[in-house]
Amino acid sequence: MPDTQATDMPFTDIIGHTTPIHWLQRAITTHQIGHAYLFVGDPAIGKRSTAIRFIQALSCEQTVPYGVPDSCGTCRACRHILAEIHPDYLCIRPEHGQSATPQIKIEQIREIEHHVIYRPLSGARKACLIDDADRMTSSAANALLKTLEEPPDHSLFVLVTSRPTALPATIHSRCFRINFSPPPRHTVERYLIDHRHFSRDDARCISLLTGSRLGEAVQVDLHDLRTKVESFFAFLTTSASPSIPAILDQAEHLARSYHAQEIIQWLWHGFRDLLILSTGAKSVAVLPQAWLPQLDRLAQCLSTDRILVLLDLVHELEQGLQRNTNIQLGLERLFLALHEMLHEPASDSRTSTYVPSFITSESAYD
Repeated sequence: MPDTQATDMPFTDIIGHTTPIHWLQRAITTHQIGHAYLFVGDPAIGKRSTAIRFIQALSCEQTVPYGVPDSCGTCRACRHILAEIHPDYLCIRPEHGQSATPQIKIEQIREIEHHVIYRPLSGARKACLIDDADRMTSSAANALLKTLEEPPDHSLFVLVTSRPTALPATIHSRCFRINFSPPPRHTVERYLIDHRHFSRDDARCISLLTGSRLGEAVQVDLHDLRTKVESFFAFLTTSASPSIPAILDQAEHLARSYHAQEIIQWLWHGFRDLLILSTGAKSVAVLPQAWLPQLDRLAQCLSTDRILVLLDLVHELEQGLQRNTNIQLGLERLFLALHEMLHEPASDSRTSTYVPSFITSESAYD
């Protein structure tokens, strides 16, 4: 049968992760499947999807004739696993409770214990997928550890996490760790162009903004993205205005309108692109190429050392956010610094370090 038929198999639905998938398929082929796996990598890059495909490949009711272990994706077992109604499969994830942060509680681990104690009904294994395993409470982690120390022969555990250091070392020691990395940027761009019908420029921008995390990239709203780019340029326009009250109003508006982390992300990207243009480059890294003329004009007004000062202020803003300081004050410092730079000559700034007049050696966050 032609090899192209294999493109209909579920493992090939996964974008990237060739090496982790090869290891899993090799384990199936050699019948050396461990009792517990730990899938580690950035959020939204395909770890959970790969775990589901792995469990499907072990439970599929059809024989896959293409030479490598996979699943058909269409039999009853594959469909029931995907729908989380298969009797030999259990998926648990953090739940909202009295805590503001979703957690995996000990009651959910007890459910796993009850699930694996009985032999499988239709396949060779009872499989448990623990998504965001780092969200386990200490009592839940201790309970799981006892099961991992003496797992039933027919059990399979797959733990998925983007914060491996939040898991106890004893959990790590009982699992076979598989590391996942974001797919190559060009792979994500091609997927967005082919499957989401984005333009090449939009696909490039989204891929960069999301760090090639495909799960985040496919959820980006283009209208929302363009609105945020326009907001960034509106901020630059306001900073160029001679009106100090308008600058302070802009800082207050942004502090109230968006999540603080998102503001900082856009400031990082915007000033980084300005820094690239200030070195004489003819393209930008993140912001859409359509905005290149506006960025280029601004880069002509700001020397490299002044943009570095702005990036330092963004870094201070990020550090202040981690200490729960007032983001509006940090934005005001940044916007006033940019305003001062745009209204003062930059003739000597290429040979000396520029420091805004209101910035002292002591940080406003100290």
